[in-house]
Amino acid sequence: MNKNVSVLTFNIFYRDEGSGPPVILLHGLGGDGTRWGPNIRSLAADFRVIVPDQIGFGQSDKPLANYHYGMLAEFLARFMKAIEVPKASLVGSSMGAWVAIYFAVHYPQLVDRLVLVDGGSYRSSGQPVIARDPYLRRIQNGVTTEETREFFQMMFHDKRFLTDRVIEEGLAMRLRSAYAIARMQEASESGLGSVTEEQARSIKARTLVVWGKYDRIVDPSVADRLHAAIPGSQKVIIDNAGHLPQLEQFTEFNRIVGDFLKATDLTDSTD
Repeated sequence: MNKNVSVLTFNIFYRDEGSGPPVILLHGLGGDGTRWGPNIRSLAADFRVIVPDQIGFGQSDKPLANYHYGMLAEFLARFMKAIEVPKASLVGSSMGAWVAIYFAVHYPQLVDRLVLVDGGSYRSSGQPVIARDPYLRRIQNGVTTEETREFFQMMFHDKRFLTDRVIEEGLAMRLRSAYAIARMQEASESGLGSVTEEQARSIKARTLVVWGKYDRIVDPSVADRLHAAIPGSQKVIIDNAGHLPQLEQFTEFNRIVGDFLKATDLTDSTD
């Protein structure tokens, strides 16, 4: 069911399906809640699945603000209060994972379990959270069909996903959120809204790190980094997938994430 709620006077659009323990799905940069299309119904069989278009993206309002992960995390906390969800598991993809890890550090009382999908690293020793490729930034900011196609060629391992319709919808989606995309990139490169290694090591929420084996946007070595830092975390690498394993290998992704969210006895493991 599609719904809207006011947060700090701004409209947040979200989808709300199923019943049970709440799970919030957080999309990546330039995306919106539709990026979880193949996952919502499967997870909604056991959970209340809440899928917001984060502030600045999709059908939600787009204030001209200095966007960073901390801002999106605060909107998420206020969003949860507005829809009367006192605590939820978070599943974040790419940018959504960075928002989720910040949220787990700064709002631990609101987090049940944490799933980081191809994103969500930390900074250490004064170094950037993640190295930025100038070429990647250029096409990620792209406002043409060709730039969008170049970017999606990097995002998807399975090139069958690169249909004209997907490219067209992706371009429209990115244009709607172009201001937020640019501000988020600037903030990320400066470290604004990031977490430290010490903060990552302080996370108490049960955590699963999921990565596409052939991710060309955020190297899978970051999954090892997160797994090593977050106490008791689990890590799974999904084969035949790039930056969006929830789309390319949705059946396996749904099983892995669903099992993790339902598990009553979680132990440390690696792929």
